[in-house]
Amino acid sequence: MALTRLKPFLRDYLLGVAAIAAWYLFENRHHRGFWFAAVALVLAAAVLAFAFLRKPLKTERIALPLLVGPNWIWPGTVLKAIVLILLFYTLPWQVFGSSSGRFLLAYLFAGAGAVFLASRDEDTSLYTQFMLVMLLLGGLYKLASYLPSIQSTPFSLGWSEGSRYYNASTFFARQVYGRSLPLPVLHPSRYLMQALPFAFGSTSILLHRIWQVLLWLGMTALGAWALARRWGQRSQLKLGWLVLALVLFFFQGAVYYHLMVCVLLVLLGYKRERPVQTLIFGLLASVWAGISRVNWIPAPALLAVSLYLLDEPLGERNWLKYLSWPMIWTVLGLAVGWAAKQVYMQLSGEPPAYFDSAFSSALLWSRLLPNATFFLGILPGILLVMLPAMILLWQAWRGGLGRRLHWLRWLGLGGILLAFFGGGILVSLKIGGGGDLHNLDGFLVFWALISGSLLLGGYTPESAGANQAEFTYIKPGLALLLGAAVPVFFAFLSSAGWAWPDQSINRAELAELRQALQLVQDEPGDVLFISERQLLSFGELPGVSVYPDYEKVFLMEMAMGNNRAYLDKFVGHLEAKDFSAIVLDPVGIGLQNERQSFAAENNAWKKLVLYEILDSYEPVLSWQNGEVNLLVPRGRTDLIEALKAIRSAP
Repeated sequence: MALTRLKPFLRDYLLGVAAIAAWYLFENRHHRGFWFAAVALVLAAAVLAFAFLRKPLKTERIALPLLVGPNWIWPGTVLKAIVLILLFYTLPWQVFGSSSGRFLLAYLFAGAGAVFLASRDEDTSLYTQFMLVMLLLGGLYKLASYLPSIQSTPFSLGWSEGSRYYNASTFFARQVYGRSLPLPVLHPSRYLMQALPFAFGSTSILLHRIWQVLLWLGMTALGAWALARRWGQRSQLKLGWLVLALVLFFFQGAVYYHLMVCVLLVLLGYKRERPVQTLIFGLLASVWAGISRVNWIPAPALLAVSLYLLDEPLGERNWLKYLSWPMIWTVLGLAVGWAAKQVYMQLSGEPPAYFDSAFSSALLWSRLLPNATFFLGILPGILLVMLPAMILLWQAWRGGLGRRLHWLRWLGLGGILLAFFGGGILVSLKIGGGGDLHNLDGFLVFWALISGSLLLGGYTPESAGANQAEFTYIKPGLALLLGAAVPVFFAFLSSAGWAWPDQSINRAELAELRQALQLVQDEPGDVLFISERQLLSFGELPGVSVYPDYEKVFLMEMAMGNNRAYLDKFVGHLEAKDFSAIVLDPVGIGLQNERQSFAAENNAWKKLVLYEILDSYEPVLSWQNGEVNLLVPRGRTDLIEALKAIRSAP
């Protein structure tokens, strides 16, 4: 291999190795041992190698031994990548226990893979091969992270998992519970999609979990495909690789799967020469956005406008005539989206005051920068996501990109990006947000569409003779390396580990919970399932009816928004001891300080919900290592003794 080809890549690559190794050493500075020393050596070696590569080299080529035939290099790379990911999820090594350690090993693997893959063909870019190996690792890691979600334990696998299945079940409440129930206030379209197995009478939690994983992976892939196909053959990557790159890009938020419906409808329905068809699909997407999230209501119309600004030159037209259809799409899209929201509010069975509680919730400005809840911080995090494309766009601008679009088109595209950037930042700073970038989901979609189209030539220049693919200043090396590393870095932030609960223990604990609930059935009042409501949705507790109010996720939303009317009503029920028992998650009463993750949310819950519960109810039995608790009214000594006797019985 020619060293003139290898040397620039190695210099950029070694900078990345040094940066990731330094991050690992900082992150693990209090846990020094073998792996700490090993990574310190990697850092030193990277620095020395980088310094060595700055000097003139005496040879022009190096020979790399091929241990397998050229046709087996890629299959071998895939197999080794699978083994590496399996090791991440199965071995308890310290280096695998931190995202920086896993990412460093993946980065080293991708660098070695790139060199050997590129050695087959002198015309193959080392940066491209590095990107492909990194995308492969990121895709495998993300896929592996969903495997623990596919299991049959009846108890919730996460803080809000059980709530999702309950909310989905309300759309088919008559089939599931024998009576109608209020529909979800939060993310109705998400739960409508999750409800499909209930439509077919499925009460298998395993099937519902499989369906949710398919929604996450399938809808994200479909949205990525709809965007990738727009760029056709302009990308250096084949369609499959480009789809994988976009999937990992969207998961940096993540962009939730119910929002991908809007993206799909607009991308598939948009036709430059058929504005009425574009309007129809945009309005359908606006209806869906209206029952999704309030900040997504303008997204469908502005997606269509973005496509128009990219595809349609202004030419000699008057700007009002040029913008006539975009204005129609925007005004009608906003109106239809807002109307859909109002109609759903009336059909939901819940008071309108329960909707949009986030408008009254507090702003946590500390989450803008690195903090205990999100170590990157919202602003550095989203800037890191943007960095690779920003480098390329700057180079392209210097190469003449700015002259290829009319200033009005630039103004429109920039204004749309700025609106979703600012809105996403604001929503992320609300209490309950800021743990990741998912509230910047709209911006991520528009950034992918606009920056990708500009860089890959997916637009129409003002001058018919201009070739939008020629940017004389573009040097994609480092940006391409970052473009592969950054989304994989975000994928690796999720912990590696497969937890498989002991099903015999789960069955025994569920049987004990059933026995406890039989004892309280003759008591006055309903059993309130604040948490673990999916046990009712899937028929695990025969004879126990569902009390629709005060479900955990929504109760938390009301606490974070300090909705006094809702909370005072809840406290009134507690003081009157209207519930025969309450099923609740952990009952620890300690408050958190700002150095702990989600401290503001934790403290709001404990002050406004948990303390009020414990004033009138006391915990008697717990399961799942304290994650599931049964509380009964204080002063009911006879009932408490009878419940405790369940555990002491042979």
